[in-house]
Amino acid sequence: MEINRKSLGELTALSDEELAEKIRSAARSCGVDASKTAPYLSDMTAVKKKLNSLSDVQIKALLSALGDENVKKIKNGLDNGTKR
Repeated sequence: MEINRKSLGELTALSDEELAEKIRSAARSCGVDASKTAPYLSDMTAVKKKLNSLSDVQIKALLSALGDENVKKIKNGLDNGTKR
């Protein structure tokens, strides 16, 4: 999975539970404890709104800040999370 506006749009088209599971899976892939992600997943409408609002420039900046290794882990988590 490439992370871009199109792929984020596909993620936000998932049900709230499917998207939450993909986010949890991506976080686990990076070694983030589930207790750290849970508070951010309580309002999936806000999560989807934020994901849909990101521009290509913002996405590239975020991916750059995360670094290649973390981006690979996130992609792996997203790819291996619950599928639609």
